[in-house]
Amino acid sequence: MSRRIDHCALEVQLTAGSDEWTPVTGLSEAEWTGFAPAGCGVDQGRVIALPDEADSRLLDPDAPDRMWRLLDSDGEPLFQFLGYVDDRRPRKKGFIILGISTTPELLGAWSELQPAAVD
Repeated sequence: MSRRIDHCALEVQLTAGSDEWTPVTGLSEAEWTGFAPAGCGVDQGRVIALPDEADSRLLDPDAPDRMWRLLDSDGEPLFQFLGYVDDRRPRKKGFIILGISTTPELLGAWSELQPAAVD
């Protein structure tokens, strides 16, 4: 199962368990790839997106797992998960990967991707 949203904002919780969220960057073409196939090093899928600011110090692949969330244009949470910045590069140039370590919580208006047409 994959879900996507055209544009959203990415926030991170720097202190586990706090109510404070820190803005990271806007994301375009954000897609949750669903549950990843075995052996790819990601437990519960990943979010692949084009960041507005790819150089943010908060997008550090060496940082420990953190709570991340995506917000819609009204500032409402869409998706929340414990995860990490994956240091592999996606096939699309300029995109980032956020690996998901636990079952994510879908909170809002994601649209389910349609399966590809079979020729």
